[in-house]
Amino acid sequence: MIMVKYTAVAVFCLLSLTRQQTEGYEDEDNDGNRVWNFFFGDKEYRPQDSCKEKQMTCETRNASVVYTHWGRTDCTSDSADIVYAGYVGGGHYSHHGGGTDPLCLPDEPEYNDDLKSTTGSRTNLYGAEYETTSYNTPWIDMHDHDVICAVCLAQGRSTSMMIPAKRTCPGGWTKEYEGLLMGSHYAHSGGHDYLCVDGTPQARHGSLADQNGFLLYAVVGVCGSLPCPPYTNDAQLPCVVCTW
Repeated sequence: MIMVKYTAVAVFCLLSLTRQQTEGYEDEDNDGNRVWNFFFGDKEYRPQDSCKEKQMTCETRNASVVYTHWGRTDCTSDSADIVYAGYVGGGHYSHHGGGTDPLCLPDEPEYNDDLKSTTGSRTNLYGAEYETTSYNTPWIDMHDHDVICAVCLAQGRSTSMMIPAKRTCPGGWTKEYEGLLMGSHYAHSGGHDYLCVDGTPQARHGSLADQNGFLLYAVVGVCGSLPCPPYTNDAQLPCVVCTW
């Protein structure tokens, strides 16, 4: 019996070597498995770890993805590392021009002296403030405070997404954080993108000055254009940030 097994191994090696020399290495693992399974069954031959068993593809096994954690200066998910922390900035709420995308500005900016100019056209960047005076704790405590942020690196992920009106992630996805969906006031000239702000928000220490600038308001659903149910009129919408 031992001699038969060694003979089978020799045949397996010979067939694999002949195929590599004549056809190259593409699909080598599949052919190797077929030869091995013919003699021994699918129990021992493991040329490499199966990526699918780890719920990821071979291409994304060593990948990572960056996302912004709005409203905090840390990465609350155990799978994410902080890249940098800082302050949220954007265009003024009353201006028609300027950027509509919020920025996570680092807390230690670096300037280029060669670019300094006191003349010419430009656009202004303002800090962000919470506008949450009528909401429950902890949001009412954040009113008029400066909004902070962190850029996080999630290891072993390949993509991220923000889901409005949800608190949980789809099956197989990792929940980074959940919070409150926030945007610009519907009557302001300077509209901006929606943000998912962490449900346990933080603010820049000592920033209660009501300077305005880039303002964040809770988003509520409006029935009629939205189907109700399942949505509820004038109810604040949650959000969740997920990675895969």
